[in-house]
Amino acid sequence: MLLGEPQPTPWDLHFSLFGIPVRVHPFFWVVALLLGFGGSPQLIYLFVWVAAVFLAILVHELGHAVVMRSYGFAPRITLYGMGGLASYGPSYGSRGSDTWGQILISAAGPGAGFLLAAVIAVLLTVLGPGVEIVLIADFLPSVYVGGLVGSRIFTLFIQYVLFVCVFWGLINLLPVYPLDGGQIARELFLRANPHDGIRQSLILSIVTGVAVAVIALMTLGDVFIAVMFGLLAYFSYAALQAYTGRGPW
Repeated sequence: MLLGEPQPTPWDLHFSLFGIPVRVHPFFWVVALLLGFGGSPQLIYLFVWVAAVFLAILVHELGHAVVMRSYGFAPRITLYGMGGLASYGPSYGSRGSDTWGQILISAAGPGAGFLLAAVIAVLLTVLGPGVEIVLIADFLPSVYVGGLVGSRIFTLFIQYVLFVCVFWGLINLLPVYPLDGGQIARELFLRANPHDGIRQSLILSIVTGVAVAVIALMTLGDVFIAVMFGLLAYFSYAALQAYTGRGPW
């Protein structure tokens, strides 16, 4: 979840995956560690959480990047903060992407996470203890490992991967900027109303962000999600004011 690529640092981790350049900004590790402090106080479990977040977010961004490449673009992946960014520059032979292509690119990230979760669920069902689907606050599904898989640490790793892929994947599909759901909503509004689609999608982003913040605080008791979506709603409000020429306030 990025608005733009962060500046390079001397501590960036660089590697390539399936020919796609990947850069991991040090702030990615910092935020992952901070998010993990709410769990077990044991250091080993904190590292397991960070490893699971890294894998799940990388798969998510790889989903975006693979579809970008199918359109002839040259994608690159940056992991930073609470998520990441798959961006691209046009390459020779790029055929571009229309509205549905942009929607497919945006949906491919959560889709890749859901696919990874489905593969893990099938393997656990066939070879292991199976999985359980639990509704958080009676409406938001989350997948849990049905029992021990080898060791407690490995089981916890699998559980964290499932959580990030499914729970965060669903959250990411909400029509709030700059989440993938917000990008999809923008494309749909623009297709239906090219002259007013941006404004309409920003209004939807504000309303949805505020609603999720209230639900997270009042129903889930999750301050982090409430603050995050409250900030996203404010950013969408500021963007709407700037877009309509009314200034940031």
